[in-house]
Amino acid sequence: MPDSKKKNPTVTGDVLEYIRERASKDPALATKIDEEYNWIQLVRRIRHLREACHLSQEELAQRVGTKQPAIARLESGRVIPRLDLLYKIAAALDMRLDVSFVPRTTTTPRQKDLRVRSR
Repeated sequence: MPDSKKKNPTVTGDVLEYIRERASKDPALATKIDEEYNWIQLVRRIRHLREACHLSQEELAQRVGTKQPAIARLESGRVIPRLDLLYKIAAALDMRLDVSFVPRTTTTPRQKDLRVRSR
């Protein structure tokens, strides 16, 4: 007779609640969620700045010295940009790139965001 316990439970109800519960039980998952959230924030910021400058992906690519598909892949989050590309993008947008190291906290910004959005 098969075991009635499910090894891989299905997600029912609020997806954010499910993610929050899983992340609270698995520190490695919480870290991965934070890293992914940071990349998403980065690419969203790049797209927002490009659009605020009224530039197409093609125009930004020309200013950066790359091709439009590279900008599309970056903005879609399919690639992790190299630091030199980020510096070129910042210069093309008349910005300065500021890279910083910040301490990890027990409650990450993404975890706080999940808590607020799920209420």
